[in-house]
Amino acid sequence: MSSSPELRGWIASQARPLRLDSGNPPTRPPEPLAQATIAGLASSVRSARELVLATHVLLRALVEQAGFRAVTIEGTTETAPALDRFVRSGEGDPAALLAASQVFLRVHEALAVVRWLREWNEAYPEDPVSVVHDRTPRTPPGNLTEIEAHLAESNLAWYAETGQRIVHWGGTAHVIAGDPRTVLPAETHRNAGGIMRAELGAGYGVAALTVGSGSAPFPVPHPPQDFAEHAFADVPYEVAVLELPPPAEVPRSAAEWLTRPLRTRVIGPRYDPERDRDFRLDAGPVVECVDVVVHASHITPVTPLPLA
Repeated sequence: MSSSPELRGWIASQARPLRLDSGNPPTRPPEPLAQATIAGLASSVRSARELVLATHVLLRALVEQAGFRAVTIEGTTETAPALDRFVRSGEGDPAALLAASQVFLRVHEALAVVRWLREWNEAYPEDPVSVVHDRTPRTPPGNLTEIEAHLAESNLAWYAETGQRIVHWGGTAHVIAGDPRTVLPAETHRNAGGIMRAELGAGYGVAALTVGSGSAPFPVPHPPQDFAEHAFADVPYEVAVLELPPPAEVPRSAAEWLTRPLRTRVIGPRYDPERDRDFRLDAGPVVECVDVVVHASHITPVTPLPLA
């Protein structure tokens, strides 16, 4: 189902701009994230600079204004304990730690996030932010189902042990509240976000970070008409935020969009623009999977860290 002019006009009128400089005036965190126990930031394109910057802005707002004191960084299974030591004590080289993490974190924009966490802890040593990591050794997950369970269990265990509310910085396939969700080729099951939503209810809030078109650095065309992000085509901001209201409170075209199945992009390091619609996620109704949409109309590539 393509997005109608009425729907695109409603979204354009309801969305607000998101500043990417993370400076003054301070960004107001979206309410469904600010009120959550665990707030998921679900990036559809890990190599899009604007999405990493938006993640940084939202993380900073949730720490500064909503009291979150832990962050899960997907792609740091092996390096998270050392990253936690760095942000808490300054011990270690954050660039080297990111270079040893998953490839999508080996970028200047991610390094800026880690350095900001250290700056916060230097300024507020009595109220530090932690990097979530497994406190006891675990058997490495062997398949995608086990990976999803491990991600969710790590967050839930950390919160139970520390009481720290958590920002989960990750990818769309893991973070949206999918119960179940499908990513091609035909991987269908409850993901980490779905597990956390089942456990926490509204205590798990999630923002889907979506894109229009641009370069990452491969060409990314405009989204297909039946993808959820196509409805943001008329938004007048470079990066926009929309908090999703209950369907009963909006015009008919918006209510239909909120209650239709979610179809959205999932673009990783292996991507073919000629088969763009194959790089997607399908899940339940939009409003049940996502609480907030952050949409970047045009994307550019992240800046890789120099090779050691």
